[in-house]
Amino acid sequence: MREKRKCGIGLLAISILLISTLVWAQGWQTIKDPVKIFQEGYIQVVGISEEGQSRYRAIRAAEVVAQRELLEILQGLHLYGETTVRDGMLASDVIRTRVEGFLRGAVKCGEKYYPDRGYAEVCMRLYIRGRGGMYDIILPLLKEEGLTPPSLPEYKPRLIPKEISPKVPEVPESKIEKEEKPEVAAPSELKEVHDGLIVDVREYAFKPALVNRIITDKNEVVFDPSKIVSNILVERGCGGFTTDLSKAKALLTSWGAKNPMIVKAVGVYKSTDAKISSDAAAAIYVHDQRANFLAEAKVVFVLK
Repeated sequence: MREKRKCGIGLLAISILLISTLVWAQGWQTIKDPVKIFQEGYIQVVGISEEGQSRYRAIRAAEVVAQRELLEILQGLHLYGETTVRDGMLASDVIRTRVEGFLRGAVKCGEKYYPDRGYAEVCMRLYIRGRGGMYDIILPLLKEEGLTPPSLPEYKPRLIPKEISPKVPEVPESKIEKEEKPEVAAPSELKEVHDGLIVDVREYAFKPALVNRIITDKNEVVFDPSKIVSNILVERGCGGFTTDLSKAKALLTSWGAKNPMIVKAVGVYKSTDAKISSDAAAAIYVHDQRANFLAEAKVVFVLK
């Protein structure tokens, strides 16, 4: 009986060890790809020390390796267009100091020492979103340091409420200027209100960045960080990113948007600005007047 009990306890201990190892391994995935970083909201790396060291020295060395890798990945992220965090650091001492200080706030998400070979692995994470994250640290500085994207005019549609628009003589189609054409319904006329936005940019080489804008085909700004409420900007940045339409809808649902509008991009400007048609911009404007989803960054970009 005792033999069986010992055997059972031994198997239980092995099972617990295996489960613990599995949980440990699952928490150690690296998150380095920009799309994944902006999806998850953080960078995560695993630093590995050289062998033949004491526990303390090995863990400290692994931390240094992880911090070096975090900085390298962070510097490669895009502020907007082709301008990276590295470019911002070179252009501004203030941004360089802030980024270096931000890096010191990286959190440890796991560590393990291997005494048989005298080396250590340390998992470290750097948050992009949330209080004290990259959006919180960097975005307020961009405007002050003159590193914001080139200024573009704000989009303002030609809104004519149908119920009060005057009667005008019919004009042959050929004589109507293209940009004059859609007359947009007033917000009060909407029978169904869209409360979120999905921008499909899968046909283009679009890059997630700290500043992603939505602009019209005439280069007018529909959506940018200036339209987002400050605390929402810190938590969500310029919206969400995914490679799957159903995941985009699920993300918006988690933000309280149950009936999102889906808009297909017609191009990309400077890699990080999604271009949409003037008709789509007019529709977004009208629905946003009712649902206010741009201010809450209820916007998801679907990437390829």
